[in-house]
Amino acid sequence: MATSYEELYGNYQSSILALTSSDDYYDHMLDAMETGKTEVSLFNRFFEKKIDLKWVEAIEACIIPLDTIVRNPRKFIVQEEEIVPIERAKKITAESIRHLAQHTNMIARVDGDRVTPNQILNVFREESYEIYENRFIFTLLRNLRHFIDTRYNVLFNMEQDENMSSLKMNSEFKRGNETVTYKLEVSTQASAVMRDEHLVDARGAVDENATALERIERIKRIINGFCGSSFMRDLENCTPVRPPIMRTNVIQKNPDFRACLTLWQFISSYDEVGYEIVAKESDEIVADEYKSDLFKLATVNYMLLKKNVGEEIFEEAKLRKRKLKPKMLKRLAEDLVLNYDMEEVEIRRVFIDELKRANKKKTAGETKINEALDRALASEAQRKAEIEAKIKAEIQRQKDIEKRKKEREKARIAKELELEKQRKAREKARIKAQKEKAIALEKERKAKEKEKLRKAKLREQEQARIAKEKEKARIEREKAREAKLRAQEEERKQKEALKKEQEKAKALALAEAQKEKERAAKQREKERIAKQKADALAKEKAAKAKQKEKEKLAREKALAEQKAKEQAAKAKEKEKRAKEKALAEQKAKEQAAKAKQKEKERIAKEKAAAAEKERIAKEKQKAKEKAEKEKALQAAKEKAAKERAKEKEKMAKQRALQQEKERLAKQKQKEKEKAARQKALQQQKAKAAADKAKSPAKAPAESTPADEG
Repeated sequence: MATSYEELYGNYQSSILALTSSDDYYDHMLDAMETGKTEVSLFNRFFEKKIDLKWVEAIEACIIPLDTIVRNPRKFIVQEEEIVPIERAKKITAESIRHLAQHTNMIARVDGDRVTPNQILNVFREESYEIYENRFIFTLLRNLRHFIDTRYNVLFNMEQDENMSSLKMNSEFKRGNETVTYKLEVSTQASAVMRDEHLVDARGAVDENATALERIERIKRIINGFCGSSFMRDLENCTPVRPPIMRTNVIQKNPDFRACLTLWQFISSYDEVGYEIVAKESDEIVADEYKSDLFKLATVNYMLLKKNVGEEIFEEAKLRKRKLKPKMLKRLAEDLVLNYDMEEVEIRRVFIDELKRANKKKTAGETKINEALDRALASEAQRKAEIEAKIKAEIQRQKDIEKRKKEREKARIAKELELEKQRKAREKARIKAQKEKAIALEKERKAKEKEKLRKAKLREQEQARIAKEKEKARIEREKAREAKLRAQEEERKQKEALKKEQEKAKALALAEAQKEKERAAKQREKERIAKQKADALAKEKAAKAKQKEKEKLAREKALAEQKAKEQAAKAKEKEKRAKEKALAEQKAKEQAAKAKQKEKERIAKEKAAAAEKERIAKEKQKAKEKAEKEKALQAAKEKAAKERAKEKEKMAKQRALQQEKERLAKQKQKEKEKAARQKALQQQKAKAAADKAKSPAKAPAESTPADEG
């Protein structure tokens, strides 16, 4: 057996579709379908869950510190003093003797050295875990269990992550004088399922989130184990802590409690779902090879149709063969009139009754068949409508989600574009200002350079004029001879002047480029220095903030120590005053002892009643949660029962339809047998009538010779 759909389909192609390549019938049908009108669509939609592992890693990092604290909880000894009757005293201590010596009114009698009190101070010492640090861990574990359960239930009980694939084919073509319409629709819906400890989707691919889901299940098991430990049971009735968390010495200095505080802050600030769903949809173009296989499948279905309901071949189990022999109604009427003593009205009534009975049987059978077919078609149409409505609703929901996502993305992009636009505008204004400044400096430089050139030119012209005046006499004497030389000299001077101008322009361009480079280097240096200054300022601010935080913590610590000292001093002062007051008001205390005892007993009863109420409330809450779970389980069972009932109803309908078909077949067989019996009876009657008709004719023929004799 093949292990994948690809191998199964390969076997199908090699064993079945390969047969279609050697027959002209298939080639003729494929040509007809290719020339016809065919529409094929293939739609796929897959959901992918991506789990955010930040919260998983944060909880995993704190598992060992939590385990250390839960295994070795901090505790202290609680000492309670209570005046009880002597018969209820469990242990007599030095404090009890000291208290009795100070309160002689509790002595009932003294017999020599034997002192018998009626009441005595009883001191109870017991270990208690109800310190702030343990209550902090207790509250953290409860919050952590709720935090994990919320995300676990959403991840493992989500029903909207169905993968869907749909193939539709509508084809219409002609074959000879036939117009063939072929429609095919196949769709699948499947949720991702857990198989072999890995999450496998509908396509058979292993999910990348499998390890993440295993990690979530692991931390859920561990945290549930912590919540069921003796540490949590001992602190079951304690008061949970409320934020902000007090930074006690244990929480600040113990690394385990520090890790738990970090986890508290993380789960308090983490308000995300913990995962995201990515929907992938594709409306693929069907390949030619795939379309060719679909055409071959349509050809096989067409051949199956023609085999079952064609014009040339009939199946005995489906259709009833009947030979019809024409009868002369006139002869039948003559037989009835001659052979039976029946009136015309009676003959007409017999014919009409028989026709009515036959039509009634035919109509009743056809009505039942049509009703059964209508019911089956209506049920199938309703089921298809429900499936299509569900698919449409799911597609619409995904479209709405995608639309909202696109709107958020569009708003984010618009905001980013607006910020980028503002930044570009500021950058453009800065560059424009720099360019304007550079242009102004360049204009000023060019004006200075131009003025310098003009002055140099004027000096040269003045020198030339003076030289010309000095040489004027000599030039006049040699005018004819040196005219040509002067012209050449003028031309040479012009060339040299032009060359000098070009060299100056080059030098100016190089100097300008060098200055531009220097300006750019200075600008980069300024930016680097500004960045260094900004980094230094940021570091200095961070250092100052850190220093302020340290000073604040030191002040808080000093204030806490000062408060503790003041409280200790106040306690000492209070104790001193209490002792002085006890000495002064000893008699009043003795009288109020009984009232105090009653008050304590009343408070103890109220505490017990409150604890009982809280226990009852917890039991009710547990019962409520249990009822909700049972309700959810019952709902799932009802849903499964409904699906089974639907399946049973469908099977019952199919069985009823099959039974109806069998009954109709039996009825047709009975009618066929009845018709055969009636036909045989009719033949016997006709034969008897023929024999009866022959017997009178023979009698006269035999008597004729006797008469003659």
